[in-house]
Amino acid sequence: MGYMTDDNFIKTIKGQSDMTEEDQKSAGAPIAGSVEEEHMNFAGLLISLIDEGKINPLDTQTFLNHDIYNALDEEWQDKTDMVMANIAGQIRLIDAFLKDPNNPKESPQLQTMIEQLWQMKQTIEAKGKEFDVFIF
Repeated sequence: MGYMTDDNFIKTIKGQSDMTEEDQKSAGAPIAGSVEEEHMNFAGLLISLIDEGKINPLDTQTFLNHDIYNALDEEWQDKTDMVMANIAGQIRLIDAFLKDPNNPKESPQLQTMIEQLWQMKQTIEAKGKEFDVFIF
């Protein structure tokens, strides 16, 4: 197996830039595709909570069911606090995706974002009903 010379490498790379500017802009755009109903229902719940002012993606304290959170021991409160920054970031991504008119209403990327949010929540809430600390 031979190695490419610098000249061959440069020619190969230059030959790959046949994409138009429009193609390049759309290369990272979300693709349309069906999303499972459970995911869409959850996304709808999140958007409703945000639009109604019940949660604020910039204020993690609004995510909490405070009665349950306050009843947790300090170790679990600390674990919850650590997860909340990531949850806030994921909620902001989902909110921005759904409110961007250029994005499809349903997309595999959206489903993946929701599943990632669920996984973050589960790090705390999988311990049982007494750990159901988030209001969504």
